[in-house]
Amino acid sequence: MKNWIFPAALEFTSEDITNYLNMLKDNPIKIIMLIIDIGLVLFLTIKLIQIVRETRAWQLIKGIAFLIIATFLSSILELHILNYILASFMTYGVIFLIIIFQPELRRALEQLRNK
Repeated sequence: MKNWIFPAALEFTSEDITNYLNMLKDNPIKIIMLIIDIGLVLFLTIKLIQIVRETRAWQLIKGIAFLIIATFLSSILELHILNYILASFMTYGVIFLIIIFQPELRRALEQLRNK
């Protein structure tokens, strides 16, 4: 049974990794771009955490992280019913969160614009 957390597009084999490393070895510019990419993602993640840390959104992020971890563990432990419920909630939960937290999202976007 395929795990829904790691779809086929994200599955790597040792041959894929070897080919990627060989491509990096042959293309030093790709290595530089990879380092810039990783650095940029880390920088943006740290800035996002700094912005959100003292707000109600921080509690929301911790709750979402808990749901993701619970879904992942229920998949590993083959708790099919719990996994189905959590996966279904996560599918539609994003839409519900946008609707519920619309005023806070608008306020946060206005603060980003003003900074």
